[in-house]
Amino acid sequence: MNRPQEATVSASPESVLSIRDLSVDFGGPTKAVSGVSIELTPGRILGVAGQSGSGKSLTALAAMGLVPSNAHVEGSIRFQGQELVGMSEKDRSRLRGSGMTMIFQETITALNPVVPIKKQLMLAVTANLDCDADEARDRVEGSLHDVKLHDVDRVMNSYPYELSGGMCQRVMIAMALVCGADVLFADEPTTALDVTVQREVIDIIRGVADERNLAVMLISHDIGVLEEVSDELAVMYQGRVVESGPSSDVIANPGHPYTAALLNSIPRISGGLTEFVEMPDFALEAVEHGGTDRTGDHA
Repeated sequence: MNRPQEATVSASPESVLSIRDLSVDFGGPTKAVSGVSIELTPGRILGVAGQSGSGKSLTALAAMGLVPSNAHVEGSIRFQGQELVGMSEKDRSRLRGSGMTMIFQETITALNPVVPIKKQLMLAVTANLDCDADEARDRVEGSLHDVKLHDVDRVMNSYPYELSGGMCQRVMIAMALVCGADVLFADEPTTALDVTVQREVIDIIRGVADERNLAVMLISHDIGVLEEVSDELAVMYQGRVVESGPSSDVIANPGHPYTAALLNSIPRISGGLTEFVEMPDFALEAVEHGGTDRTGDHA
């Protein structure tokens, strides 16, 4: 059986990050990420959907240069035209924070519980930018205001455990943005938040993408969340992009059975129960069906 053509998010001359034919493996019989190609464009949000283990987070970590030492990375990752695959760790580290940044899963564990918020954000600034303490503080305060944290003095003097989950998530967004990065990877930023706070966090990410002309890759297993905020949508399954295109098109008319299954899994207030899809029986059909790429139909 021939391997199906992978779906890709089509290249754009304005893209700030271009990932081409990316593969990541750990020496096992299968690749964790296989032939992934995506583009991130300033001011646009690319939503990446898929179940746990589909390769969403690993794709972002590979772009950031944060994969484990036993991972083997192939393909091309170009940031502002500069090839990152094969670049030294010293040079990659210079791009993190000031060029590309990431909001990690599990906000509470990502923040240091014994260090005040102010110190954590100040360290993020001074580690990446050449500025004095006054400028660093101004950046921290401005970034906290940007994520709609209005009681900035109290937040800066608080420890993470003194803040709610939603406030900690906003702090993480502020930390990711404080150095003026061009690319943001947001990995499950609404996990463990209630619906109201989820809406606020999504609105903040959409707002900063528009205001700062930021290129965003928003990762979620919840395709319903991505439907609300993303401009383009890429669906990953078994380490591959199986469908991609403008979000409205993918949602309204899914071309791949796995995308349809994800949409069918969203709980509905009305309309009765949806059909349950067993993934082991579904897997072969999804891979044999091949990738669906509709981005080429749009200018």
